Amino acid sequence: MKINYILTIGLIILTISCGKSKKEIEQEKAQIELEQKALAERKEKERIHLEKIEVGKSKLKMELTNELDRLKKMLVQEKNNLNEINKFQLGRLSSTKEKQLTEQNQKINILNDYIRKLEKEISLTSLRETFDFQDTPEGVVNYIFQSAKSKDFSKLRNLCDPYGENDADTRRICLVEMQPTEMQNRFVESFENGRIMGNPKIENETAEIEIAFGQYSDKLEKIKLIKRMDKWYIGSY
Repeated sequence: MKINYILTIGLIILTISCGKSKKEIEQEKAQIELEQKALAERKEKERIHLEKIEVGKSKLKMELTNELDRLKKMLVQEKNNLNEINKFQLGRLSSTKEKQLTEQNQKINILNDYIRKLEKEISLTSLRETFDFQDTPEGVVNYIFQSAKSKDFSKLRNLCDPYGENDADTRRICLVEMQPTEMQNRFVESFENGRIMGNPKIENETAEIEIAFGQYSDKLEKIKLIKRMDKWYIGSY
């Protein structure tokens, strides 16, 4: 018994002293190399992702700046029109003039308000947030409905494709917070009673969801979404 015990202890010591086999070492080395490769690929993907986001930001800022320039030119023209209305016109009733002045001042006030909101939006183009509801395409679409119901449009700007590859219709959804009240009311009317019809069609990094929308939920449309680094965004509508 004592001899067997000594032999057993000896074998254990011998096994420990010998360490891992060559095959085990090679397997561990291969596993480490795979993990390092996966990490490098992930970092490269993130680098490209961030670069494309910066391109998207620049594209959006340029589009908004062009729109701002257009609105400022319109404002100058409307102010010139106001000056013309203020001038004496033979045969015009004072009540007519007052009505024209009121209407023209309303136009100018709307433009000024729109310009102010647009300038704020331009200042926010460098910021970007993501949210838990973007983990699924359904979450994004349902948030659009929720935003219309609550009339809280503050997060919508983050739902468009960060690479700037979305279409004009989705851009209007994302930028509804800066839109005139009339446009915001249209958005609310279109989506506050919206609902998803059936299951989304998901293929790789894209998804398509059919929705019922409109005041009476009697209109059908398909929203296409794109996945960017594990988050979903609206691409076309």
